[in-house]
Amino acid sequence: MKKITLFIFVTLFSLASINTYAKSADSALELYFFGSATCGECIDIKNNLLNPLTQEHGSRIRIRNYDSDKREDYELMLRMERQYGVTEPAAQTLFFPDTVLLGYSDIMENTRALVSEYFNNPHRLVSIAVTETTVDLEDELRKRVNISKFWLIAAAAFVDSINPCAIATMVFLVSFLATRKRKRSEILIVGMSFTAAVFITYLLLGAGVFAMLTAMNSYYIASRVIKWIAITLAGGVGIISLIDAFRFKKTKDAKSVTLQLPKSVKMRIHNIITTNMKGSRLVIGAIITGFTVTLLEAVCTGQVYLPAIAMMVQSEGSLKLIGWLYLVMYNFIFVIPLIAVMIATYYGMRWDKLSKMAVKHLTLSKILLGCVMIGLAAYMFFAL
Repeated sequence: MKKITLFIFVTLFSLASINTYAKSADSALELYFFGSATCGECIDIKNNLLNPLTQEHGSRIRIRNYDSDKREDYELMLRMERQYGVTEPAAQTLFFPDTVLLGYSDIMENTRALVSEYFNNPHRLVSIAVTETTVDLEDELRKRVNISKFWLIAAAAFVDSINPCAIATMVFLVSFLATRKRKRSEILIVGMSFTAAVFITYLLLGAGVFAMLTAMNSYYIASRVIKWIAITLAGGVGIISLIDAFRFKKTKDAKSVTLQLPKSVKMRIHNIITTNMKGSRLVIGAIITGFTVTLLEAVCTGQVYLPAIAMMVQSEGSLKLIGWLYLVMYNFIFVIPLIAVMIATYYGMRWDKLSKMAVKHLTLSKILLGCVMIGLAAYMFFAL
């Protein structure tokens, strides 16, 4: 009887062990990866880490890839971050059953070791169960906006808006209308039409560059090239602007300034204003002028605009929408001085006084431009 009981016990224990082993052998390691489809580092993680892991381990590993630019995938990522207790989100996130890796370096350096650790401990090979929690997407977006980055982009937009290239054109437009004996109300309407055209044109230019850089950013090497070109351009513009400030303060000669529109472009802008501001269709003329002049001024204003857009593209890999919001904000700030000039003109400010103010504060504007651009370069170098 004892032998029979012992035989049954051993048999049941063996079957249980075999069943447990079979379950362990059949269990797969489940991973959730979140990254933007237009992020170069995200593509690099997939191509050089996650895809090779799938090929090496076959059915033993299941990797679920999610595009954080998509609303539903982004909301899933937010729920999982909350579930795993993530307090400092990153542009790339890799969830294991009971741990999470954040950011490009952390994922690339530690994933393989963690995968081996899970395979050596089969009891940890459990499916990821995502809790069903409600997420306020708008509130999360507000939290994700980096305050220092926000103010740096806003500062870049401001120094771009007081760029002598843009202000000089507005001064010439106001002075031309004044010499044509236009009423103040007409000058205000023309100015606002001109400003609206500038805003739309500059925004469309930025949107085109943003989309192009976003597409290039989906390739890892291209994203690194874009970053270093932006750093070099921003730093170079900053240094040259500070040199311009020193030269102008010493000589008081605008010709000593390096960062300004070429004389040929200035003359072309003046001809465009003179041609389109004649006759009775001033609003149409102002819109055409604003569109054309903005394209020509991009030779000068683009020195600030391009690095700022590159920062917008690379700074928010976790959600491209934030980059687009930065772009709209930048353009709104860019036209604020133009609106202010038009309002001041309506209330009686003479164009010659406006011109003197622009020259008087040229040194200050150049110093501000230099400091902001160097700050932009430093931020992209250390933070992105």
